[in-house]
Amino acid sequence: MSEFLLHARQHELHEARRAVGDALAHQGIKPDHVDAVVAVVNELVAAARQCGVTTPLKLTVAAYPLLTSVRLRCDRDVELRDKPFDIRERLIEHFAIACGRRRRDDGTVDVWAEIAR
Repeated sequence: MSEFLLHARQHELHEARRAVGDALAHQGIKPDHVDAVVAVVNELVAAARQCGVTTPLKLTVAAYPLLTSVRLRCDRDVELRDKPFDIRERLIEHFAIACGRRRRDDGTVDVWAEIAR
């Protein structure tokens, strides 16, 4: 399992994509799967920032034999639908076998996705 703390700044998405890609490649994950996970991470982080989350984001990526789990903890609710075309939602659903959000008892929200290997 890899954990990252993402701070709102200009190169945040690039840094997140590189860090996740490097961590998964170091674990011997196949490049096609790494690319899928990186694409999903990019969309989740972008959704959080577009929904006004300015606090640091806690990103957790856990690779299991059959799937990779991605969790992004936010201080408020995050909408994955990007109207009018829902491109973000469709891209995440293309790679993920499941995705959604979960409100935690402390008021934070996890947006998550499970990507099959």
